[in-house]
Amino acid sequence: MEEPDSIPPEGIVMQMVMGAWVSSAISGITRLHIPDLLAEHGPCTAAQLVERSAAKLDAGALERALRACASLGLFSESAEGVFGLTPLSEVLTRRSPASVKGIAEMFGASWWKVWGGFAEAVETGASQATAQLGMEYWEYCNANPAELLAFGEAMKSNSHRSTLGLLAHCDFSGAQTVVDIAGGLGHLAVALLERYPNLRGVLLDLPTIAPLAKRHLDTVDAGVRERVEICGGDMFESVPPGDVYVMKHIIHDWDDARCIKLLNNCRASMIGSGRVICVDAVLPAMGDTTATPAKLLDLNMLVSFQGKERTRTQWEGLYAAAGMKIESVTPLQDNFGTSIIVGTLV
Repeated sequence: MEEPDSIPPEGIVMQMVMGAWVSSAISGITRLHIPDLLAEHGPCTAAQLVERSAAKLDAGALERALRACASLGLFSESAEGVFGLTPLSEVLTRRSPASVKGIAEMFGASWWKVWGGFAEAVETGASQATAQLGMEYWEYCNANPAELLAFGEAMKSNSHRSTLGLLAHCDFSGAQTVVDIAGGLGHLAVALLERYPNLRGVLLDLPTIAPLAKRHLDTVDAGVRERVEICGGDMFESVPPGDVYVMKHIIHDWDDARCIKLLNNCRASMIGSGRVICVDAVLPAMGDTTATPAKLLDLNMLVSFQGKERTRTQWEGLYAAAGMKIESVTPLQDNFGTSIIVGTLV
């Protein structure tokens, strides 16, 4: 491979543009469960994978896909056409503790369709979900249970490192009730209650998600399950009482007005002088060209939802509008360069 300095500008741009093909190939291979098959059976030829797959696959096409992915380092490839896992494809399996399987699958499915409207999003400043899917994304999820479940798994897949970061940097030992707002299937609530045996949790999400969360929580330790209350409701109407509120990758989904409404709801229901903890990206100031993953995530918010990633100054504005102040911002080394933003009452 040529050194970057030896590649002309047009070559670098073409590599960037072909990144869309790379994303689609990785997502497709993952949705076909090829990494999981290799994890189960060991190195295989394309023909052997076809025999062992529940999906209907073409051996020749699969070999071409695997060969391309191997050139990216996703698989090993022998002269005999035998492909195996590498550390990169290991994290595309279900068994990996750091699995990103769920979110990789989403990139090539509904999200790929919505990104087809990127130019229109830049022209209008409006989400393109309705134009590409026929309805806003959350409505699409509620109308398609498989999509809703896939989204929950994608968020679990994306959240492993940020959950570990929250456990490492935030002390919940003095808290009594933590409210996980829009907590999906309850992975974060479970992690917190496993760490803190005296903590109680409330999982708030839409009524359509509550049954999915219950099924997930029924699989965890009974000592944890009995300390979690599942609450189906609208976070923009009200939130349950608690002394700590946690929102992980939630605020960035919404415009300023709704974020302030949500933060005000937390303040109104807060027991004592509690905390509101958000886990989201904090963008650098203009002129700082770092934080590429967070800035690309910001474009996904533009295209798919009605929200955005924010700078520290913008975060401070949200908290201040709800009668709170930011106590600390702790950067995390996760997939999108997010931070823990802790707010308290003024």
